[in-house]
Amino acid sequence: MEDTWIEIIRQKLQRYNRPIYETVIDTLQKMIASGQLIPGTKFPPDKKLAIELGISHITLAKALNELRRRNVLERRRAFGTSVPERRDEETPLRRKIAVVFDNADDETFRRASFLSIHRELEKLNCTMVFLSSDGDSVKQKNQLLKIMQDFSISGCLVWSILSQEEAESVLQERPQNYPLIFLDKYYTGFNHDAVTYRNYDCGVAMGRRIRRRKSEHVYWVCCESILGFSSVINRRKGLFDGLAARTEPKTIVLTGDTDLADRVWEKDAVVVCGNQTSAVCFRNAMLKQGKALPKLCFTFETLVEDHGLVPEFISYRFENELGTEAVKTLASRLNGKEDCTVNHSGKWSVLGAKKISLTKRRICSNEGLFQEKEDG
Repeated sequence: MEDTWIEIIRQKLQRYNRPIYETVIDTLQKMIASGQLIPGTKFPPDKKLAIELGISHITLAKALNELRRRNVLERRRAFGTSVPERRDEETPLRRKIAVVFDNADDETFRRASFLSIHRELEKLNCTMVFLSSDGDSVKQKNQLLKIMQDFSISGCLVWSILSQEEAESVLQERPQNYPLIFLDKYYTGFNHDAVTYRNYDCGVAMGRRIRRRKSEHVYWVCCESILGFSSVINRRKGLFDGLAARTEPKTIVLTGDTDLADRVWEKDAVVVCGNQTSAVCFRNAMLKQGKALPKLCFTFETLVEDHGLVPEFISYRFENELGTEAVKTLASRLNGKEDCTVNHSGKWSVLGAKKISLTKRRICSNEGLFQEKEDG
């Protein structure tokens, strides 16, 4: 048994591209948490173990002392190092998992996506370390680089807003076999874990529905900041294939100063927004500029509680199982699975549009959101 766990550590040291000290800590902590090293296991003397692992005994001692500080190991003179028979109930060994959201507000912690991740991590006996990137991809890149250098954090789930170039810099620094799971985004050209919605299939279903209405004027509306997102690209491709049209939908890119006041919409015009944020921006821009929305507006959304922001839209809503699937992927990696996986998950349902009285007008609040107010 002793030779087995020592060999596992030796193999990890050969494969990992992170510092030796951190690799020893991370590997031993995971082996103890998973039961590979049972309570009562006694380690060889530091110098002997260091020789067997092919590392400096000073580096090994530093790592073992850190684990003692965390109450993961016992180290006593004349008795040596061992896995404790009993762990202090007030300081149970729980892996820390970083969860990075693209953005967070007061509502984030009540939403299904957050709650499902929190619930599933609790089942794994893991502690969540929550971070928000505040919509800043550079900030998110730096957060991920810092997380991967923190040997006390065993893995990371991230709702990614990274560009292809930013993702490349992160994935190049990722330690081998480190559980880094991207939610709703996959970067081609790299081997990494991802759990995504069935964006393409959903786009096809939407396109077929629009095609049955025989509309010849379809507009794809999308915020400039998300044009390169793989999820949005796949939705657009699915929409085009579902339409089975000779030409792709006309594209309107929304920026901070987009002016829609002079746009004339065809009678049969259909607007499809690439995500919930784009739908909200498009709706608010039209209303602010005194324009009525086209009769048919579609959008993709992931949170049912957000549908009230665009009640006039037909929304294809993905079910909130992405967080659950992401934690399943995390669990398999923590349990030793080395191959990266891409899980295309997420069923969807369709929420119908509501007719809003034209006698209502909207005013912009201090927060920049539109509220309804009756005329006169």
